[in-house]
Amino acid sequence: MPSSAYHIRGKVTLLLLFLTTAALKVAAQGIVTIDSKFFHADSIKKIIVVNAPINQLNAAFAPDSLRALASKGHRYTLTRPVAKVSTTLSYQATYRAATYHVYFTRVPVLQLSTRYQIMDSPSVYANLVLADTTGILAQSATGIEIRGAFSQSYPKKSYELSLWADTLGATDRDLSLLGMRTDNKWNLQAMYNDQLRLRLKVANELWQDVHQIYYKAQEPNAKNGIALAYTEVFINDSYQGIYTLTERIDRKQLKLKKYANGLAGELYKGASAGVATLFASAPAFDNTSPYWGGFEYKEPSELIDWTNLNSFVNFVATSSNADFYSQYKSRFNFDNAVDYFIFLNLLRAADNTGKNVYIAKYKAGEPYYYAPWDLDGVLGNSWNGSNDDTTNDLLTNGFYDRLLADNSATGFRAALTSRWAGLRRSVLTQAYITAKIKTNNDYLLRSNVYEREQLAWPAYQYTAAQLTYPTNWLGSRLSYLDSVFNPATLLASADAKAAAPFQLYPNPASDYLCVSADAFPCELTIQKANGETVARATLTSANNRFSLSNLPKGLYMASLKNPATTVVRKLVVQ
Repeated sequence: MPSSAYHIRGKVTLLLLFLTTAALKVAAQGIVTIDSKFFHADSIKKIIVVNAPINQLNAAFAPDSLRALASKGHRYTLTRPVAKVSTTLSYQATYRAATYHVYFTRVPVLQLSTRYQIMDSPSVYANLVLADTTGILAQSATGIEIRGAFSQSYPKKSYELSLWADTLGATDRDLSLLGMRTDNKWNLQAMYNDQLRLRLKVANELWQDVHQIYYKAQEPNAKNGIALAYTEVFINDSYQGIYTLTERIDRKQLKLKKYANGLAGELYKGASAGVATLFASAPAFDNTSPYWGGFEYKEPSELIDWTNLNSFVNFVATSSNADFYSQYKSRFNFDNAVDYFIFLNLLRAADNTGKNVYIAKYKAGEPYYYAPWDLDGVLGNSWNGSNDDTTNDLLTNGFYDRLLADNSATGFRAALTSRWAGLRRSVLTQAYITAKIKTNNDYLLRSNVYEREQLAWPAYQYTAAQLTYPTNWLGSRLSYLDSVFNPATLLASADAKAAAPFQLYPNPASDYLCVSADAFPCELTIQKANGETVARATLTSANNRFSLSNLPKGLYMASLKNPATTVVRKLVVQ
């Protein structure tokens, strides 16, 4: 019998149905009727995906062969009888003179049905049915909208889901989906810019291996990070391919204290690479706006007040060395700063130095800390989906620039060296991370997901050789970080940076930029904060002048490289 409970205005929500053998009915001559919740047909792409339990399905028609599948009153006849179906193979079936590709999968399938056009905002009503292969089914009304910034330009969209207790969204409904937290807000990540469709999941899993929230003893359910689960998606019976269904970074996930008589817990999202998110400066703020310096205000939701975050960014950007190094540990969680710097550079997450990362505070009087987000441009994958072979640099921002200059016995560099050495003996090894990549790849291969992804998105191509790229990249990256995260190299790099013969002026700049270099020839590179190169030149004299007329206003990173060293400076174009 189905069991159900639901949550309205704060009560626990769950709506579950349990698959029994009634979901599969066998007629004579090897015809199996499958419950419509586990049978998914795309009549345009000619794809059928069945996610009923595979062992139960094979047992249903044994010892006969499977000859046809029936669902929703339609019969699809296999072109050849099958003695035993497999999730790694595809089959062909005919229906009304059309030939379908038939697949059996162990991956949960999410069906969304709506009569409205799905757009960026606002959310529109849809019906959600999520069936996994253990027999658990979740059903709910939901609001759906397209999420993301640049990723909205991709043909395969990512979505935000808001579970509703009605068709208008007047009341939220909480559900636990695929074993994750009970909540009403979920994201569907398309992973279109990752050929392997696994980096996002691997990176988030690895962060959980590396870091634990510092107030876990007070808040046992607090988690810095998110859980993710693969699901195949149909929208209005149109197959959309493989997605990850994910939790969200929010007050509930981090267990931030609620607002009461002033600011308690705080949460800010790095929405763009701005002067504040990269700790270049603390511009004036407006408490009527949810945006400031690249940040998007999240919590407390009762009011907008940028005062505290502005104070911290200003402290990082302008305080004296004496003040900064005596106070920063009380204002930002030290262990979190170390772990995130290692994690950021291990993955080389070039799009996560200021944007795609949250800054949070547990409660008033506590330090800030980082919570990563949108980890798709990692492990040799650029934010736009292209391969980035770079393995021999360090990602940083204005905050980490100052932390890296802390060479005291109990300072950031000493902690960085010690923490790196410890993690290299445990979870940050070539074998451990490669196994995590392979585990996710194998899971998708076992259900033939990549073949279906190519049918859904013809521009997408998968080859087994793609798996060697991130593992080879990782080996080079680990070797480089081993060399720079040892004590001698860290001290030498600090000395080199202090003596670097490189000056930019004016900075901020507008029409032109002057660059002076004591040693030449050398190469000047100007990049956006996301790592995209916008200008490159070879300097052959001590004093050089360049036009900035083609550069939009914003924050850039300028690097000067010669055979002896590479020096990076922030550049503001206004």
